[in-house]
Amino acid sequence: MTSDERAAAEFDTAWGAAPEAVRRALTLAYASLRVGGLAVGAVLTDPAGTVLAEGRNEAYEEGPGSGPLTGTPLAHAELNALGAARTGWDLGTAVLWSTHEPCPMCAAASRFTGVGQVRYLAPDPWGLSAGVTGSAGAGAPTAGDHWLLAANVMFLRSVALAHADEPGEPRILAHHRTVEPETTELHGAVAPGRPAPDTPEAWFTGFWPTLDAAARARRHRLRATGAPPASSTA
Repeated sequence: MTSDERAAAEFDTAWGAAPEAVRRALTLAYASLRVGGLAVGAVLTDPAGTVLAEGRNEAYEEGPGSGPLTGTPLAHAELNALGAARTGWDLGTAVLWSTHEPCPMCAAASRFTGVGQVRYLAPDPWGLSAGVTGSAGAGAPTAGDHWLLAANVMFLRSVALAHADEPGEPRILAHHRTVEPETTELHGAVAPGRPAPDTPEAWFTGFWPTLDAAARARRHRLRATGAPPASSTA
């Protein structure tokens, strides 16, 4: 087995073990990244984990989108997912998954609509850079270090692309060099520009050994500082 075949097999195992909600949220975030939007995806599931509704961030997109919020400051992934739910659904038994911790607006919307649980893959990079975290009331990331890094590298790449014509690097990217160094190192190791593969699976497979090494480095760093790692739902 070649190194590429081994990497593909290892990724397939990890991807297959991740909950459907994690895979779908990452896929939605990747779709936003590919069209030049902010890479955040969210899904609403029933207690068994079946996806009931979904959305991706469309706030920075022009032209027709998947819903009426496209191109507005309200078009966050979580609001688009909640907007796809029906009034008669019992959201008290539902789980809202997002690739990133919901911002205060989306956290408030989840509480207002009575969503039973909120889970996320990675802290909100905007929130970290502004010193604001915990607005979702969801505790720590709940999908493991691999998917935290996968979500973060897509988010940072979408920000970097949006500011590509500006001098210096975006503030969020600079801030992450301190708070999430493995993310920024991984971002720098991935081929520059917008991803070419049609699917996140194909893109992640291409740098899975590097992502896996970054996940192990993050766990080691957190153990050394006594901080809790991202828990795994797989």
